[in-house]
Amino acid sequence: MQVTGEKYISEILYNAYKRDPDRNMDEASFLEIVKSVTGGTTYSGPGVQLLSDYNSWKGTQPPRTLPGSKGMTDENIAYLREHFSGSLSMFEKVDALDTMVEMGILTEKEKIEAVMGPIELVAVDTENLIRAVPTESVRYMPEWDGFFTGGAFMQSDSLEDLFKLLDEQLKNSKDKDAAQEIKDVLEQVARRSFGASWAMV
Repeated sequence: MQVTGEKYISEILYNAYKRDPDRNMDEASFLEIVKSVTGGTTYSGPGVQLLSDYNSWKGTQPPRTLPGSKGMTDENIAYLREHFSGSLSMFEKVDALDTMVEMGILTEKEKIEAVMGPIELVAVDTENLIRAVPTESVRYMPEWDGFFTGGAFMQSDSLEDLFKLLDEQLKNSKDKDAAQEIKDVLEQVARRSFGASWAMV
């Protein structure tokens, strides 16, 4: 398999999946993709790899100027709706969550769990990537297939979908007081931003 024009493992695998969702990629093909990017066999599980690739991608993007307010303000919501409208690419979805972290709407851990699901956070390296321990280690493509087809993050293609995902995540949060406070704000935003089309229960 020759890979051209794509620089990130997660991007290559996702684009291959989109072209042929029923494809059953074997380990040799998976490792060939990894080698085409890294020159070796170094890779991580789907969520960690996506976050790592996103951080590399983000370094190639122009700097952004965010509103001066912090939290779930009208100004910040307007910015999100303007910059993350329509169907979002894989990296744009992470970028929307990352922007919410910079705005003080989400914590870094909440962003990571939105992408990866529940994790045991070990440490945070803001320059490179969080170091986390997923519930299971990953070998090769079947784990990615599950990430693409069953992961809530990968099925969330719009800002509205991401808000729904975050709402569900907060419902299951161990920190019920903080989760309820954020959920209340999200419900207010949902009513203002999306009208009756999204009613959280």
